[in-house]
Amino acid sequence: MLLIIISLISVKFYYLYITNLSAAYSNEIAYNNGDSSHYLKIGKNISDFNVYSDTNSKINSESATWRPPFWPFILSVLFKFTNNPLVLIVLKSILEVFIIGLILFRFKNEANLKFIYLLPFLIVFIEPQYLKYSINFLSESLSAILILGLTIFFASLNKTKRYHIAIPIIASMIILCHPVSIFFVISLFIIYLVFILKSNFVVALVHGLLFSILVLAWPYRNYVTFDKGFYLTASQGATFSKGWNEKVATQFTNVDGDLADENLNLKFVDSSLLSQSENSVLAMSKLYTIGTKKFINEIPFQEKINIGLKKLISNFNPFPEKPKPGFLETLSIFFRILYLVTFVQMIFRFFRKEKIDFNCMKDRIYLVVLAVFIGQTVMSVYVYTGLRFNSIYSLTLLFCFVYINNEFLRKSLKKRMPFTIQKRIN
Repeated sequence: MLLIIISLISVKFYYLYITNLSAAYSNEIAYNNGDSSHYLKIGKNISDFNVYSDTNSKINSESATWRPPFWPFILSVLFKFTNNPLVLIVLKSILEVFIIGLILFRFKNEANLKFIYLLPFLIVFIEPQYLKYSINFLSESLSAILILGLTIFFASLNKTKRYHIAIPIIASMIILCHPVSIFFVISLFIIYLVFILKSNFVVALVHGLLFSILVLAWPYRNYVTFDKGFYLTASQGATFSKGWNEKVATQFTNVDGDLADENLNLKFVDSSLLSQSENSVLAMSKLYTIGTKKFINEIPFQEKINIGLKKLISNFNPFPEKPKPGFLETLSIFFRILYLVTFVQMIFRFFRKEKIDFNCMKDRIYLVVLAVFIGQTVMSVYVYTGLRFNSIYSLTLLFCFVYINNEFLRKSLKKRMPFTIQKRIN
């Protein structure tokens, strides 16, 4: 068992080693690598000056609020140990492996599983989409782990343990780590509150307030710091514009939606406002929103439907809509097909005559899958999603697939085991 775990974990460090051969973790490349390097700069600034900024100074910057805060603050702690990007990514990898191990150990205890039956779940260590983002400084891999943690805590509820303080805390962390998760988190958290509302109104109220306070603390900080509105990230206007413009219906793909031109809708904004706002990231974010709303209001209803459907279909397409070479990219297609199967299994479960039993762990797992489905659907239409953004659900969907099909997997595992080991298990 230990040998299997070590072997699976070593796959992650193998890819880290391969990536390092291309000098990806040199200062020159690591600090000049788009979104990934921006997180590094913010984390280093917090470590050096205790200020959320990307200017290498004690001055708060609007541009730093383009990124949600949770991952940069975690990075700032790692910067206390080293400034070397290679060592930082190793520390990040060790931290993530440790957290995943804790999550799976908790699940084993809550589900009362023997170690041997935990084997199928260990595949989460080598989920290819997670692996891809775990070896860079983006927030996707940590977001995936937090969502898996929330899933385990939610799935562990039962008649005697109907609530857990970790759920509102982790739920807020997820949004502050990757806001694209917001509709998933809200969907699952509402289900959670409805479950405990019947038995304990006070706990439901306290947990709801705690979640709200933790999430809204960051927008409030931005409001107080810059006095330019109450917002979670400065990127929300740009992402809204990327998801709704004249080119989406014909050119949007699940590969490079994030590379779309957010400036397309600025032609709907008064030029005087543009000249006044060009030096302010937050002011431009508002103008992106204004321009996009005007675009939406001006296009016919049928075009709105076409744009929404284009993004929705793209969201659930397991195949990259533009070439993405590489072994992990190819392997990811197979896993995304498994996740589609999981969505189909969830839909079939809700069409069955039996009511959802919240005291049944399998039904709680189905509720998690439902929340992911709702989260992806709403986000894909409201803004946009894609292979990168949806990777935050990879670990959870893989875990849910294994759990839902665990009887079949257990029987398969038993058949392939030597008789002596089978006897020991039984």
